[in-house]
Amino acid sequence: MAGVSWIVRPKGSEHVIITAPDAPVGVGDAVDRLQAALDGFPGRKPVWFRPLERLGYWWYPICMVAMAVAVAFAGPRELGLNIAYGLGAGVTVAVLSGMVLTGLAHLQSRLTSGRTVEQAVKEVAPLARGAGGVADRVEAILARDPAREREVHLLAWRAAGVGTPHRGRADDELDELWKLADPAGAAAREAKIREIEAALAPHRRDRKR
Repeated sequence: MAGVSWIVRPKGSEHVIITAPDAPVGVGDAVDRLQAALDGFPGRKPVWFRPLERLGYWWYPICMVAMAVAVAFAGPRELGLNIAYGLGAGVTVAVLSGMVLTGLAHLQSRLTSGRTVEQAVKEVAPLARGAGGVADRVEAILARDPAREREVHLLAWRAAGVGTPHRGRADDELDELWKLADPAGAAAREAKIREIEAALAPHRRDRKR
């Protein structure tokens, strides 16, 4: 089936967002605000950070070339080794500088907006929520039975709501529909959950001692 209109995968983001049933026309703004918050920006992104964000992974080759040029003739080794050293050091510079600049941008966004990421997520929760593990189940169910879209939307919306009433029940009902639509996928998910729980069990026992 075609993509589900109320499951949003913003371009350039790893997050998946679900919009509310019967959401108003302005829900797009809530989606944008939630995406920014999930990326660590509770308010407006700093202007100076936007060009860096647009560069994306191009930041790595830029830093590598800059470092290679910087040490090509200034390093203690011969030219070829200096360039190789500069390229390697450029990767480290790109990672560290990217982390620092992103952290500063997050901090500026929090200070100028006067709210935390958690507060920003809560503000838009009536209209948009992080879909988490809901999206794949939704798409599998509706690929098998598109006529259930309204029912599935309501279930998925409740299942995506952290701390909302009946969230667990909605998640279980969504699982049951998923098992009918994609038995292999559901079984693989359950096996992965059991594997994670088994790995965590020793740590939980240690805490109780």
